[in-house]
Amino acid sequence: MQGSSAILVAILVVVSVLVQQGAAEPTCRPTESYLTSNPRDCRSYYYCFEGKSYYGICGPGHRFDESRQSCLQASVSECFPCPAAGAINMPHPTSCQKFVLCFLGVANERECPPGLLFNQQLRQCDLIANVTC
Repeated sequence: MQGSSAILVAILVVVSVLVQQGAAEPTCRPTESYLTSNPRDCRSYYYCFEGKSYYGICGPGHRFDESRQSCLQASVSECFPCPAAGAINMPHPTSCQKFVLCFLGVANERECPPGLLFNQQLRQCDLIANVTC
């Protein structure tokens, strides 16, 4: 029985460490108020106030800049979540006339030819009549 208890304790310790590593919330200083970036998402940030953190997110097409303590317009290459493997066309965050080609985790902004818009279902440019934007 002692062997199984030791294994259970070891599993709980490993899970606890993994949960702490996955937590993105910052440790806020107890007497200050400031904004700090979320290391896992360039669009979001935490507002630290009297030792507590509050989650915030910038609007579409914007990223959080910690040095300026504000949300700034972002280029697709700066702040677009692409899958790490493969190639896929994704909707552009601000324009139906554009799309993002994700290739091996790198975002590349592309534009549809005149008269076409990006069709999210087909993941390609399509006739305007076929696209809900």
